[in-house]
Amino acid sequence: MAAVQQNLTKMVSAQLRNKANEFLNSRKHANNLADILQMFEAETDNYTPLLLTIEVIFTELLKRGDMIEEFVPLKPADHSPEAEYTRWLRTCYESALTRTLICIKNGRTNSRLQALVTACKLLQAEGRHPLEPSNGYYFPAFRLKNIFTVLLDSEMSMSAPIARFQEFTEYKDVQQYGLKVLSTLAYKKSPTPIYMQNYLELLDKLLVSEIPLEPKNRVKERDDEEKEDKLLCATEDKMPFTYSGVACRRHANRCWGFACQWPLCAEPRTHRRALLLLVERLMPLLAKPHLATDMLCDSLDAGGPISMLALQGVLELVRQHNIDYPDMYDRLYAMFEPEMFATRYKKRLMHLADIFLSSTHLPESLVAAFAKRLSRLALVASPEDAVGLLQLVANLLLRHPALKRMICYEDTPAIMSGDPYVMEETSASRARALGSLLWEMFDAELKKRFKTIEVNFVRPQGMAAPSGERLLQYWELMA
Repeated sequence: MAAVQQNLTKMVSAQLRNKANEFLNSRKHANNLADILQMFEAETDNYTPLLLTIEVIFTELLKRGDMIEEFVPLKPADHSPEAEYTRWLRTCYESALTRTLICIKNGRTNSRLQALVTACKLLQAEGRHPLEPSNGYYFPAFRLKNIFTVLLDSEMSMSAPIARFQEFTEYKDVQQYGLKVLSTLAYKKSPTPIYMQNYLELLDKLLVSEIPLEPKNRVKERDDEEKEDKLLCATEDKMPFTYSGVACRRHANRCWGFACQWPLCAEPRTHRRALLLLVERLMPLLAKPHLATDMLCDSLDAGGPISMLALQGVLELVRQHNIDYPDMYDRLYAMFEPEMFATRYKKRLMHLADIFLSSTHLPESLVAAFAKRLSRLALVASPEDAVGLLQLVANLLLRHPALKRMICYEDTPAIMSGDPYVMEETSASRARALGSLLWEMFDAELKKRFKTIEVNFVRPQGMAAPSGERLLQYWELMA
C-alpha cells in the first residue's frame, strides 16, 4: 500500500512539474496555473508536491517581475491586456499564499512543515523582488504576520511547525521583524492554554540567536561581519539592512510584558514553558528583571520540576541584581529528594546547587547538611547520578577543608552507631549534620551485598566441568 501511494505521489509530481514548465515557458498555457490552484480543493492529506510546485512558479514570477504593477497618481487604472494579466497573476499569488497557510494546519506532518517552508520561501522571494518598485531594503512584514497568525492557532498545538521555523530565525531581519510582529499579536486578554503555549514557543525560537546587549562595533573583520549579518531578504544591488539590537530588546520586552498578564501559572505545561523561556532567553534582555521576582518566587514554592527551573532565575536575580530571597538555602536543601531523579532537570539542579554553594563564607553546618544529604541520596541513585552527587560532595569538601573530619574520624564505629543527622529535617541549619559522617551504612552495604555471591547454578565437584555440560561436546578440558 505504501509503495502504491509513493508511485501515485511521483506521478502527481511529474504532472505538476510539466504543467508548471509549460506555464512558465508560454502564456498560452496560462490556464495551467488555474488548474494547479484548483488542486488545493482535492481531498488529500499530502499537499507536498503541490506546495513545491507553487513555490517554484511564484518564485520565478517574482524574479522576472511579471507581477509588478506600477501606480501613477491621478492617472486612471490601466485596463490593457498586459495590465489585466498582471492583476490576474497577483490574484492567483494571493490565493496561493492563503491556501498555503491553510495547509500549515491540515494534512500530514511533513505536508504541514512543507507548507510553512513554502510560505517562508515566498516571503523571501517577495522581499528580494518586491511587488512594488523599490530601491532600498524591503521586508514584507505583513506576510510574516499572516504566518504568525496561523502558528498562534488557539485550537491546536503548532509545536512541529514552530520548531521548523527555527531555521529561519537565524536570519537577523527575521528576528527583528519577527519580534516586532509578535509584539502586535499578544493583545489577547484571555488566551487559551494552547495559544499561550504556541506563543511562548514562537517567542523562544525568535530568541535563539543571541541579541547583543551593546551596539555592534562596526570595525570588524569582513568575514565576521558577513556572518553576523545573515539576512533572509537581502540583495547585493540594494541598500543594506541595519540590524538594531536595541529594537530587538525593546520588542522582546513588549512581548514578555503582554505574556505576563496571562495566567501562565494556571497550567503546568505552560508554566514550565514560561519559566524555560524566562531563565534561558529573556533574563539578560529584560529592562526591569526585578519584575519577574514574584513569578519566580511563587514558582519556587510550587515544588517539583517547576521549582528547579525557577531556581535558575532566582540565582540570576541574586547574583546580578542583588535581590535577597529569604530561606534560599533551606528551599534548595528541600529539593534534594529521591523524586529528583525522575525529572529531566536533575543535572541542572546539581549544577545550580554547586554555584549556590561555591562561597567559602557559608556556615559549616549548612554545607555539612548538604554534603550529608547528597551522600545519602547517592546510595539510592543510579550510577550516573551517583557520580554527579559525589562530585558535588567532593567540591564541598575541597572548599571547606574543616569538613574533611566527616570522612577522617578515628572513632568512626562509635559515631556511626549514634548518627545525630536528622534526614527528615527540612532546614539545613537544624539537620545536625556537623557531627555526622559520610561513611554511614558503608559496612552494612558491604555485608548486605556481598554476604552470598552466586557464581554458578551447580556446585562444582572439583576442577572438571559438571556432568551433562554441553561444553564437553565440543571441547576437552586438559589438566
